[in-house]
Amino acid sequence: MWNLFKIEWLKIKSYKTFWVLFMGFILFYPTAFYFMANKYMETTSGTMEGKVLKSMLEAPFVFPKVWHAAGWLGGMFFILIGMLFILLITNEVQYRTHRQNIIDGWSRMDFLKAKFTLVIFFILISTILVSITGLVTGLLFSETRENIYSQFYFVGYFALMALLYLMLAFLVAILIKRTGLSIIIYFAIVCILDNVLWLVFTLKGSQLGYFMPLEAVDSLLVNPFKPRMMEKRTVEDYTLILAAIAYISVYSFVIIRYFKKADLKT
Repeated sequence: MWNLFKIEWLKIKSYKTFWVLFMGFILFYPTAFYFMANKYMETTSGTMEGKVLKSMLEAPFVFPKVWHAAGWLGGMFFILIGMLFILLITNEVQYRTHRQNIIDGWSRMDFLKAKFTLVIFFILISTILVSITGLVTGLLFSETRENIYSQFYFVGYFALMALLYLMLAFLVAILIKRTGLSIIIYFAIVCILDNVLWLVFTLKGSQLGYFMPLEAVDSLLVNPFKPRMMEKRTVEDYTLILAAIAYISVYSFVIIRYFKKADLKT
């Protein structure tokens, strides 16, 4: 697997778009999170309105709540990584480099395994970044150091979310093949379709909306700025985790089955 990743790295290390999007995530996410935290702490200190707001939101930028906020905002920015992954997959198809890999001796599974090493790479880097961002922000704004890691499991929820989002991006890219159309469909699913379906079910008083393909993980990292009284979910976290794992398994199965039988000439 390591050798496959090294080959993938050789392909992308000189790709300018990779560095623009990847560094965009690395730089903009922690910067945005710090400025949000700083502005929030300024707003909620010293005035009666600020104290009311702070009591409603339960101080999302201090320990241990900061892990939830860091994971939630990381998920918002992670769409950049999903778009980048689609670019990397569709470029292989459009420029026929996936065919060349197989001509040079790779099996089709080797190609998929190589791409999965990139999935692992993106998840590891982003999860480490979320952890560091949450830790530094918490240390800067928390008055106490007690129970620092009591909600660190939200970082694990972020990693699960990242995996599900990337597997969806992988599936869309493999099936659609064209960069522009793949990105449009991916954004439509992530930003529109999944949310609309969730809203339809929620307005009907059903909990089925929380089992939509992406809502399963999105609901684990619900917006920390939403007052708790507005949360209508009664589904347990472990149920949503199982649903997310099921979706990841289905996406993986479809990707493998399709690519094994796909005509690489198209």
